[in-house]
Amino acid sequence: MSENQETSPLPFVNVYWSGTSHGTVTDENGEFTISWHGSEEHALVFSFVGFAPDTIWLPADKNEVNLVMAAGDQIDEVSIAKRMGGSYISKLKPIKTEFITGAGLQKLPCCNLSESFENSATIDVGYADAVTGAKHIKMLGLAGVYSQMLFENIPYLRGLESAFGLNYVPGPWMESIQISKGAASVINGYESTTGQINIEYKKPEKGAPLFVNLFANSIGRAESNVTSAIKVNDKWSTMFLVHGSSMNNKLDRNEDGFMDIPLNRQVNVFNRWKYNPEGNVRLQFGFSVMDEQRDGGQLDFDYDRDQGTTNAYGINVNSRKYNGFGKVGVLFPNKPYQSIGFQMSATYFEQDGLFGPDQYTGKQNSLYSNLIYQGIIGNTNHMFSTGASFLYDDFRETLNTSLRNRREWVPGIFGQYTYTSPEKFNGIAGLRVDHNSVYGLLITPRLHMRYMIDANTSLRASAGRGYRSANVLSENLGLLASSRTFYFTESLEMEKAWNYGMNLTREWSLGSEKELIFSVDLYRTDFQNQVIVDRDQDVSGVYVYNLSGKSYSNNFQAEITVEPIERFDITLAYRFSDVNSTINGELVEVPLTSRYKGLLSLSYATPFRKWAFDFTGQLNGQTRLPDTRMNPPEYQLGQYSPQYFILHAQVSKRFKWFEIYAGGENLTDFIQEDPILAPDDPFGQYFDASMVWGPLLGRRFYAGIRYTLK
Repeated sequence: MSENQETSPLPFVNVYWSGTSHGTVTDENGEFTISWHGSEEHALVFSFVGFAPDTIWLPADKNEVNLVMAAGDQIDEVSIAKRMGGSYISKLKPIKTEFITGAGLQKLPCCNLSESFENSATIDVGYADAVTGAKHIKMLGLAGVYSQMLFENIPYLRGLESAFGLNYVPGPWMESIQISKGAASVINGYESTTGQINIEYKKPEKGAPLFVNLFANSIGRAESNVTSAIKVNDKWSTMFLVHGSSMNNKLDRNEDGFMDIPLNRQVNVFNRWKYNPEGNVRLQFGFSVMDEQRDGGQLDFDYDRDQGTTNAYGINVNSRKYNGFGKVGVLFPNKPYQSIGFQMSATYFEQDGLFGPDQYTGKQNSLYSNLIYQGIIGNTNHMFSTGASFLYDDFRETLNTSLRNRREWVPGIFGQYTYTSPEKFNGIAGLRVDHNSVYGLLITPRLHMRYMIDANTSLRASAGRGYRSANVLSENLGLLASSRTFYFTESLEMEKAWNYGMNLTREWSLGSEKELIFSVDLYRTDFQNQVIVDRDQDVSGVYVYNLSGKSYSNNFQAEITVEPIERFDITLAYRFSDVNSTINGELVEVPLTSRYKGLLSLSYATPFRKWAFDFTGQLNGQTRLPDTRMNPPEYQLGQYSPQYFILHAQVSKRFKWFEIYAGGENLTDFIQEDPILAPDDPFGQYFDASMVWGPLLGRRFYAGIRYTLK
């Protein structure tokens, strides 16, 4: 703020002591009174819509404070919470939200988004099949497609991108990840059923002029990432992010004749701009281009020689993505609690795939826009958001000679009311109404509440409905790596489900600002309709139909985080999932879904993080396997997979301008034995590479360097 710029009293600012629920609101003159009975210096937090949040450290004997708040960016959400090592749970949000910070993303090599959740008990990550290298996630026991993926609060990695989309987000590009469970805000659409994963990329105004991350591991994987933030002038700033990765080493540890992981090459470029003048308009926009090629299958497969023949079985997947986004925010100088925001995103994605004798092509054109108006009713304890959105999707898929095309136009309107009592209660009630050109009217109600039982105990509850259009082929590309044939037995309807959840979080002070945090969750997802992909009915087929009966997921999770000594963080978590669906007329466990998971994470850093040591252990429970009793005995699997335990560890050393890191993944060297059925006869009727429940790669070591120009 310049010296000659005038200031004026700001009413209805939320003021509270950091780490507590004790707070107040400024009056019409911008004044407030708040008590503090501690004997030590403590942090006082100020937050208000349209202004950057601020924190002041006050001695216990200071009884007066003056603060000038600076105008903030209304496009992005602001979340204020005390940092808990590499991750923490927001104390203020009525929706339970886990934040994975930049430090948390560096506890493992985190080469892409799929490798960012190893320290989280909330999300499971696994391979979709044993030949393509595609990874998928699960939240609340259900496939990742039921969790809405966002890029800075814009829907992201949707539709045909979902098969390999986790690999399209380089880890060094990310600033943080926010994971929320259950039905999310209606502002972002109707697609969230089990939760949201919001990715925050590095920002032009905060990024380093130059950041370089180089990585290589013991099996031949290499990656490089370069980001550069440039301040063009006082109003404009830009950032370039470049990623290149390759895997050029053919591995076949189990000697089944198939590569354990495909050869891979990816180039990814992203450029973003931000306009931030002293006036009332904020602007962001950017574009990205991604190109990836994967080649897998049998070791002696040659694409030019063997495609279209039965000489050798091969996998070849080429993917290209072009995306552009924009955000505009308008603030009202005389009414800082009011704002208008507009978001838009356009995506073109295409994919060509060879899966042995089968050929797949997919193309997607998508357009998303969202207009949001935010204001208050009387004061900032009563806030509302309302607006309109538009979504357009054009999907064109071909499997051999079979076409599956779908075009959807979805205009919608929404409204959301937020009530905040700084000391006790937060509540969000939202409703949106959309009209899908294929499936008709969609009504989406959602409710979230947070109640402070006492200063250290919070109780959250949520309920809401979610919808989703299924893209069966792209979401199940791993099944193409088999001899199975897809059978669509009826016209598919839109998936819809209710999600209900509760969370209890309790904190204990251990002195010197150390804390022990205990959290327990209980969530249930109940489907009214679900697209069933049935591979129990026949080992030679995949039958696709609408749900006829029950389908649900019950999920329980308990987690303890503690800092017993300074800079030493311990996280211990356990999760149990009960996931059942009516498949082939019988209510059974959903296959390839882990029943339980245990997590132990240890992190220690010396002062100023000159040395950092990180250790992660995972216990992964058994999963029901698809029925193979119709196969010959040599190609039959048991009813359940075994449980298994894996370890990851990393050490890093920080110097003045750079940091080096080294570590090991899957140090227990556990791999799934014989992940491919009938690898000796890949063109026969029993071949199946989709029965994956565990790691495909054994023990491997890595090293890297991070260089930052301040």
